[in-house]
Amino acid sequence: MSSQVSTEVVTEVVAAPLEQRADLLEFDRKELGAELAEKFGFEAFRSRQLISWLYRRRVRSFDSMTDISKDAREQLEANYFVSRPKIEEVQQSKDGTRKYLFRLADGNLIESVLIKQATRYTLCVSSQVGCAIACKFCRTGLMGLTRNLKTSEIIGQVLAVKDDVASLPDDEDGISANFGNIVFMGMGEPLHNFENVSRSVRLLNDDLGLDISERKITVSTSGLVPAIEKFGQGEARANLAVSLNATTDEVRTKLIPINKKWPLELLLKTLREYPLKPGRKITFEYVMLAGVNDTREDLGRLKRIVQDIPSKINLIPYNSNAGLGFETPSKDKVYSWQHSLLDAGLNSTIRWSKGNDIDAACGQLATESSKEKGSSKKKISKKE
Repeated sequence: MSSQVSTEVVTEVVAAPLEQRADLLEFDRKELGAELAEKFGFEAFRSRQLISWLYRRRVRSFDSMTDISKDAREQLEANYFVSRPKIEEVQQSKDGTRKYLFRLADGNLIESVLIKQATRYTLCVSSQVGCAIACKFCRTGLMGLTRNLKTSEIIGQVLAVKDDVASLPDDEDGISANFGNIVFMGMGEPLHNFENVSRSVRLLNDDLGLDISERKITVSTSGLVPAIEKFGQGEARANLAVSLNATTDEVRTKLIPINKKWPLELLLKTLREYPLKPGRKITFEYVMLAGVNDTREDLGRLKRIVQDIPSKINLIPYNSNAGLGFETPSKDKVYSWQHSLLDAGLNSTIRWSKGNDIDAACGQLATESSKEKGSSKKKISKKE
């Protein structure tokens, strides 16, 4: 085994004021290597070491990074920090779902949900404080958009939840800090925050860090056509899910106002041309609203408009607990839709709501009155 000789030049360390230090979670591996080389003459292997420490071992203290020289650690300490969003509150549902309320450095609040499924846990992360899309069946849309989340605030949700889960007793619901499914389906429109979401996906993909396969990461969008095209051509690798929710422009525009700008015909054309690897599919999310988009005619149109797109259809019975004036279709209706889609040769699944009792189900995430909401729920922990 050959030894690696460092040619880095060590200079006197002068610590920058804390507010001038950069968050290392803002850089992907390529960006981090360029940053450290330009500012300090660090060699490429330093960024590889750091990525491993930051993501695989989730270390925040530079002193703990023992395979990095003391001089290099001092340079890092003087110019950088490693953030985490503060876990303000954790609630656990009777079905095992855990909801995290995070307070960001500027005081804004966001939520993430760790969803318990049959054989795995999936973490649903937020990409914005609020949302500008204003889908009529989603409580987050009522908040409006405050701002985009930074890369560090997106990836920080994943790391903070892993830290929290790692602190639980080994037998508590069988949750493992190595949960590997991530969905960008929390607060916000992910492709509206394109650069930070893309960088976060690259960090999740990195084999020296969290090493999460692109097959286990899904980015959802309400249908921002230019961003879909750009995402398909970019370096971030993840599944694409599209919130369809209607089969006519008239109904979809009422439910998702951006459909007026990017109507169904244009959206579907873009998805037909979307670059997919062999065997991969686009997921169509279809929130079923009783009497609105669940008619026999809707079912027939749905079959026709997606039949030439490699896809799977995720039927999501509306969660009436969101309190937005829509009703949940009957279970018989939901199952009949699934069976009809399957009979037509279309891949279809049903996503039943999880975490209803803690306002963690699809369409329920909202923080404009989080303290009031949380006061009537079972609060299992508060992180100081």
